[in-house]
Amino acid sequence: MDIKSAVICGVGGQGIVLASDMLAEVMFRCGYDVKKNEIHGMSQREGSVVSFVRWGERVFSPVVSMGEGDFLLAFEYLEGLRYLSFLRRGGIALVSTTRIEPVPVKLGRMAYPSERDELFTSVGTLLKVDTDSLCREIGNPKLTNTILLGVFSCFLPAIEVSLWEGVIRDMVKPAYQEINLKAFEKGREMGFSFLAKEGR
Repeated sequence: MDIKSAVICGVGGQGIVLASDMLAEVMFRCGYDVKKNEIHGMSQREGSVVSFVRWGERVFSPVVSMGEGDFLLAFEYLEGLRYLSFLRRGGIALVSTTRIEPVPVKLGRMAYPSERDELFTSVGTLLKVDTDSLCREIGNPKLTNTILLGVFSCFLPAIEVSLWEGVIRDMVKPAYQEINLKAFEKGREMGFSFLAKEGR
């Protein structure tokens, strides 16, 4: 298969690194060559974090070049806009509507930008995910990563759901496995609903 790339972005504390680790492990268990890296901002102060995951028969570099990402998984809306330039034309953007104010906004020096969905749709397909509502429904505020992985899994139908679930069980602490599996399933429900509406 051709090399596929995912750009996973958000702010520190949202589980970007764990999500990219789980995605990389899923692809490894599928038999692909996988490369991954991440760039940490000021994660302790909710700084920007981005991770690249690439998989295929033979992958030589973990770095996704501008305009070459097949998928953009944004755990926070503004961070999705920040890294949109990595998405290729016709790519898929899975974007949480979560808003986490950066320091200048908290200090009143800047306003949080208005939503600009047209910037995403000018590049590729946009699926916005209200992860805040889903997290409240499930009962844990820190499930954005597994919710979006659940949505993302619907765009890779060749990979059995049991493989995803096995990786979650292996990589999430036992006390949080079941709630993360529930979040993953909620994401899958949303992903399948979107694909049905799109006629895919």
